[in-house]
Amino acid sequence: MDRSDLFPVVLIAIICTAGCTGLMEKTFTLPDGTSGLPLSSVWEGAVEATGIDETSAMMSSFDLIMGGDSRVVLLDLCFSGEVDGERRHFNAYLHQDGTVTVRPIAERSLPGLPHPGTVFSDLEAIDPGASFGENDWTVHLRETQDVIYDRAYIPVYLMENRTLVPLDRVSTASARSPVFYLSVCKVATPDMVVKTEHGSGVGIRNRGGECFVIFTPGELENTTYKRV
Repeated sequence: MDRSDLFPVVLIAIICTAGCTGLMEKTFTLPDGTSGLPLSSVWEGAVEATGIDETSAMMSSFDLIMGGDSRVVLLDLCFSGEVDGERRHFNAYLHQDGTVTVRPIAERSLPGLPHPGTVFSDLEAIDPGASFGENDWTVHLRETQDVIYDRAYIPVYLMENRTLVPLDRVSTASARSPVFYLSVCKVATPDMVVKTEHGSGVGIRNRGGECFVIFTPGELENTTYKRV
C-alpha cells in the first residue's frame, strides 16, 4: 500500500486525539485468540475502560484499514457516551502489538452514529473483506447531506441484522442534519462526487466498482430511499 494513501487517515487521528477532558489515558490488551476483525473486542474493552453507559454511546469517527494478509493496518475510533450523566468523548487506537489505547478528547461537533457495538458486530458478520479477497480494503465513517446515492454509480446497502440489503437509491436531500454512513473501499481512495441523471443532486462514483456504501437502519430513516 502506498504511504500517501495513509496520510488523510493519520491526519484524522491527530485531529481526533487533540484535547482532553481531564480523565486518565488507559491501555488494555485484546483477549488471547482474537482473530479476524477485532471490532467487538476493541469496543467492549473501550466501554469498560471509559465506564460509559453503552446505551448512550455514539461513534463520531471510525477509520479501518485491513491488509491483504488480514492484518489490521489501522483502527482508529472516536466515540462518546454518558458517564455519571455527563457526555464525554474518547479516542480508541489499536496498536500493532494488540494493545488498545483509550484517551479522552475534546468534544466533537457532531453527535455521531448511535449503537457502535451493534454496528461493529454486524460488520464482523458480513466481513467486507470477503468481497475483496486478498486485496487491501478500508472502512470509513462518513457524514453526508444533500447527496444522492444511486446503484447505477455505486452499490448501496442497508446493514441490518448482520446482513446487507441492496438498495436502489438513497437521497439525503431532505435530511435536516448530516446522515452517517460507512464507506467501504478496496483501496484507500477518496469518494468522487459526480452529477446524477436525476439532476437534483450529486452522487458518488467509485473507481472501477471498488467501493460500496452502507447505511444503518436508523440513519436510513432520515433519508428518502428505494429498495431494489
